[in-house]
Amino acid sequence: MTQDFDPAGAASRRAVLGDAHVDKLQGQGSSMDRAWNMYVTNVSWAGTWARQVIDRPTLSLVTLGMLAGAGQMEEFERHVRNALLRTGVPQLQLREVLLHIGHYCGIPTGAACFAIVRKVMREEGIAPDAALLEDVGSVYRTAGAAASFF
Repeated sequence: MTQDFDPAGAASRRAVLGDAHVDKLQGQGSSMDRAWNMYVTNVSWAGTWARQVIDRPTLSLVTLGMLAGAGQMEEFERHVRNALLRTGVPQLQLREVLLHIGHYCGIPTGAACFAIVRKVMREEGIAPDAALLEDVGSVYRTAGAAASFF
């Protein structure tokens, strides 16, 4: 008898999404969506996240950019939480991707993404890294701009 769920895919799914989320999904499952869960685990999780060609922090950042571009904000929020809690994305790199999202996907999308990150950080009790302030002043401040505006 063959396994329905690829062990590497199942392990990657749990590592990135967390046990609580995967357990919740499994508890909601039925014979209607078993094929879908097999597909997601065996193709998406085993076929991408478990391959280890690109490290998890980088995959997280790529995923965030694609989810934002597709307007999938509920999934974006889930993956922000994953990035900050489980895949080891540094806040400085997360902010850099958010800046790119705002540039390439538009200011409203970028603003929504920053709002989601602030919400997740607040809910998880994560303080912004001090390093986030180090490069901003010299890069984005124009002549005569006040540093204390925001």
